[in-house]
Amino acid sequence: MRVTNSPASRKRRGRMLTAAKGFRLKRSKLYRYASDAVDHGRQYAYRDRRTKKRNYRYLWQIRINAATRVLGMTYSRFIEGLKAANCELDRKVLADIAATDSAAFANLVTLAQNALKTKAASPKAAAAPKATAPKAAQAAPAAAGADDLEKIEGLGPKVSELLHAAGITTFAQLAAAPVTQLKEILHAAGSRYAMMDPTTWPEQSALAAKGDWAALEKIEDELKGGRRV
Repeated sequence: MRVTNSPASRKRRGRMLTAAKGFRLKRSKLYRYASDAVDHGRQYAYRDRRTKKRNYRYLWQIRINAATRVLGMTYSRFIEGLKAANCELDRKVLADIAATDSAAFANLVTLAQNALKTKAASPKAAAAPKATAPKAAQAAPAAAGADDLEKIEGLGPKVSELLHAAGITTFAQLAAAPVTQLKEILHAAGSRYAMMDPTTWPEQSALAAKGDWAALEKIEDELKGGRRV
């Protein structure tokens, strides 16, 4: 007597057809086609569960950046200020506040600005001898007439420290620096910075050095993370 395990087989096929419910034509009725369709669908679902997280984070960053720039602050400085203030709101909540409650978001910007001022004046900022080379350069250029390089789109506080350590502390120096030199500085700092593209930094810095903020803002509207899109 041949044992076919028919009940389990029928149940397994039934589960597959249930998973394919709503698919078009044979893919919801015939097991072989339903099995292929469900397998493909699950692969795409696995991939896009991760893609969805990236897309939403990118959307939240855009909303926060737009709201902070209206209030005279950049996204990177805003996030740094919130961390310094020990604010535990995540980007999803911040983006929702930026879109629905401008008064509350303005209070958060003020909180971040005050925290940055406190951070700059704290004893830890003055205790530079213990720090590594990039951090040691953090406090020194401010007294030597250094410019705020973080006003350049795509350039955050960590990269600003790297440039200060390399002797680039003003807009004029950054405008005169070859792109190859900037890439070498980023590559030397590790893979985290090597993926950054400094191509537009000299162009932006030249406008900042002239004080042409209107032209700089126009260029920044064309950039995403410092890159032209």
